[in-house]
Amino acid sequence: MVSIGRGIRWYNHYLDEVDFSKNNGFDFMQIWYQNGEICINNIPDPKIEYIKTIGFPVIIHAVFDPIDFELYGNDLLEKVKILGMNEVIIHPVSKKRKVTADTQSELVKQAKLFSAKAKKQGVTWYLENNSVIDGFHYQPEDIKRVFEADDYAEQLLDIAHIDNYDHLKEIINVKFPKCLHIAGKHFDVPHEHLPLSQGDIDYGFVFKKYLPGFSGRVILEVDGTDEEIILSKNIIEQALHTL
Repeated sequence: MVSIGRGIRWYNHYLDEVDFSKNNGFDFMQIWYQNGEICINNIPDPKIEYIKTIGFPVIIHAVFDPIDFELYGNDLLEKVKILGMNEVIIHPVSKKRKVTADTQSELVKQAKLFSAKAKKQGVTWYLENNSVIDGFHYQPEDIKRVFEADDYAEQLLDIAHIDNYDHLKEIINVKFPKCLHIAGKHFDVPHEHLPLSQGDIDYGFVFKKYLPGFSGRVILEVDGTDEEIILSKNIIEQALHTL
């Protein structure tokens, strides 16, 4: 089964984003978490309780340096519990330390420790691949190190973070994803998250050739107009018909 969600537009009011998602058939929304905080400015504290009260399904997308697993991992899982969710996304970054072999090793270690906590709570967690501009958890061999050491974590494949289709295939070969970030991208641009009507990625081709049998969450990371987001959703729904 495939469910389709979308990342919220931070510059809009949260309730407007909820209404847009409901009115256009989205199953859930993605909200951001960083440095111990839910990153939505226009809702009252405690934010996690407010989101729960509104009642529209969400999934938390947490931006974590390796050290953040220790600093905020328990808090993140507590917020997942409050929402009544059993899934969470972690986007690994290395902003607090220079990217080195040691930094990559620390991610492997912390991911394994976090998996033990998540598994105990019954939470599935997804680890996202990065683009070339991050240089961290980006190369297939680095991604492979994490999943070889920790078979509980699932892969979130951000298709807009790929360099080309060969890069996409290598990442999928490491571990078939159960969650996707979807956006448009030109292959000669290091990092873009465009509406799906723009860029070089042919999603019908991607699903048919590289993701046959995909089942899980699809999240549109399109920071565009209402019309661009609706068109992007239509393109994905058509692409999914190729499965």
